[in-house]
Amino acid sequence: MDPQIPSTDTYRHYRYETPLQIFTADDLLIGEFGDRRLYPIALDNVPRGFLDALINTEDKRFYDHAGVDFISLANDLVGLLTSPEVRTGASTLTMQLAKIVSFSHKQEFIRKFKEMLLALQVERELGKEEILELYVNIMAFGKHAYGVQAAAHTYYGKLVGELDLAQLAMLAGIIKKPEGGNPINGPEWALTRRNLVLRRMRQQGSIAQAEYEQAVAAPITARVFQRDIDLPAPYPAEWVRRELFARYGQDIYSGFIAHTTLDSKLQATAQKAVRRGLIAYDRPRGYRGAEGRIDVVKTPDGAVDMDVTAAALADYRTVGGLQPAVVIEVGEESVLALLRDAAPVEIPWTGLRWARPFLGVDSIGARPKSAAEVVAVGDLIRIEQQDAGWRLGQLPDIQGALVALDPYNGAVRALVGGWDFYSKQFNHALQASRQPGSGFKPFVYSAALANGLTPASVFWDSPLVFEDANLETSYRPRNDSGEFFNRPMRLREALYRSRNVVSMRMMRHVRAQPIVDHVQRFGFAAESLPLNTQLAIGGGNMAATPVEMASAYAVFANGGFRIEPHVIDRVERLDGSLLWQARHPEACDPCPPGDDPDASVPRAVRVLDERNAFVMDSMLRDVIQRGTGRRARDALRRPDIGGKTGTTDEAADTWFNGYHRSLVASVWMGFADHRALGEGVFGSNTALPIWIDFMREALAEAPVVEPLMPAGVVSVKVEPSSGLAAAADSPSAIFEYFFADNLPRQRVDGRLAGPGSRSSVTPEDIF
Repeated sequence: MDPQIPSTDTYRHYRYETPLQIFTADDLLIGEFGDRRLYPIALDNVPRGFLDALINTEDKRFYDHAGVDFISLANDLVGLLTSPEVRTGASTLTMQLAKIVSFSHKQEFIRKFKEMLLALQVERELGKEEILELYVNIMAFGKHAYGVQAAAHTYYGKLVGELDLAQLAMLAGIIKKPEGGNPINGPEWALTRRNLVLRRMRQQGSIAQAEYEQAVAAPITARVFQRDIDLPAPYPAEWVRRELFARYGQDIYSGFIAHTTLDSKLQATAQKAVRRGLIAYDRPRGYRGAEGRIDVVKTPDGAVDMDVTAAALADYRTVGGLQPAVVIEVGEESVLALLRDAAPVEIPWTGLRWARPFLGVDSIGARPKSAAEVVAVGDLIRIEQQDAGWRLGQLPDIQGALVALDPYNGAVRALVGGWDFYSKQFNHALQASRQPGSGFKPFVYSAALANGLTPASVFWDSPLVFEDANLETSYRPRNDSGEFFNRPMRLREALYRSRNVVSMRMMRHVRAQPIVDHVQRFGFAAESLPLNTQLAIGGGNMAATPVEMASAYAVFANGGFRIEPHVIDRVERLDGSLLWQARHPEACDPCPPGDDPDASVPRAVRVLDERNAFVMDSMLRDVIQRGTGRRARDALRRPDIGGKTGTTDEAADTWFNGYHRSLVASVWMGFADHRALGEGVFGSNTALPIWIDFMREALAEAPVVEPLMPAGVVSVKVEPSSGLAAAADSPSAIFEYFFADNLPRQRVDGRLAGPGSRSSVTPEDIF
């Protein structure tokens, strides 16, 4: 055998190329990567009408020859001998198959000769039915459709078995000229070719005269049917594609189906919540002007050429309901704009008057008095349709991300990585390492509990000054409000009020290294943690992604276990065979007795004392009920949610990280270039509203869950001003949680007395 002739193993073990399809856990398609090459169809399921059309037209002696039709070849022999460029074919179906699978499309004598040799060899090793089945499944039909089943879906939106004779003949005719001769790109050629196919079928007795006449008279019914993406979710879909490509390479485009952990309802809710939140920040800061300029083309009589002008909008997509449009007329208090389909729409003054000029994140211009102060003819703008009519909009400059996951197994239920994946394919949920700010404080407070302090330990909330010879000025940290209470404050109160100076004093008492050692249990890398006061407030060079923050908060939500965030549940092939099944550690609280290493589901590792997790959960619930997260209390009216706001210096990043026992969600908002978001911007009024918007739907049917107090935790009455144990008759006493081996002391006759625990900080200890 000529070593330049490919092996026939390529044909016997041919791997069909189909798109990588990605589904939610409830089987909605969220993404598809690759050409449309659907599940290969068995030859028995291909309509006889299509096979007759194919054979009658392309290779009428298919069942008689051994790979090369020497009768047809003799008819074309002159052409083969007189020109190196073969214009005619004499190609059998087997030779066409050889060309598609093993050779280029360039028509040269040497390639044609190799086709013949390989066709003869293929016919010796494969049966006619095998050859025909492979042929009908891999031939190109244009419009990225390969195989007759894909073609039927692409042009008619049906299975091939549901097509009529005229449609089957149309598909058989496309094979000759798939791109320029399909019924969409070349309808006249396609119609002529279809009728030729029908004529050949009639001549060879495959159809009756009445069938022929009816099919020839049929109009073209083909149109392009879009891919059926049930829920477009490009951020998680691309995450899945990248992970699979890293594991399997190009094989993922050979019939892989990925089933994710995503919940379609939660994913849709998350996408809407993030977009609403970004617009809510962007819109009040004014109108930044037109997105671009487009020539408004006029006809000879001076009217706007709608079709030509609108054609310039073809490259602009609708994003988040904001449609691209070009201004073609500006009135006193209205605007006429042209959509991509060349339809003119009017934007009334009610949809324009909001557009005060953007001067900066903290500055906005005067309210416009006429439409001409807002837009001009030729402006490329964004508009949205509302109940009151069309309204001018704009694509937000701000970015945001949301990650929601199951705290017990790490399964990602929803993920949004930004405003629009297609404008900038950067997933802020996974890739944007940003300063966590006060959202990091709970891990520092957890470290304080692990090192002898309690929620009742007190530190002063008053100005603090750090002298540093390396700095030209002293460092004077402040609270977000800029104010101080100038009194001792319990750690519980300091957390729910997010008091920076109390956190710093507490950190100086515990020391940085024990805190660094402790917070690594939540997944934070030691090298990213500063050994100075910035550690207490999530500042300095610290950085974390939303998915890292969500997984860290899951430790509080699940009672102390570390989980692995993941989005892929299983991967299958088109035939339903299982290729890979996820096995990620799951938390159990309480865990059943024993530890079976052969269990189908591995157990998550406990990284936090259950007493610590319980007490921290109670403190984070207070953030919602009494502190910076009160907006969530008022909106959701649930006692069983906890979380923490986060706002960095100059508000370059804002966060809300929160959870219910069944779901953890982290939300981040900020500019991609780390610009400040402006005065008065906090996690509580940017990220938290998005979290609420999402959780309102996510927890709509979730029961209220009250955690059980674990062994080793006791509730003791303390004085709120000192954190010391209260007298039995104290009218101001409140209950607080303590570890049983670290109870509060009390003051007796002016002196501290009790078990000598480390929990109460004496006046000498308060910084």
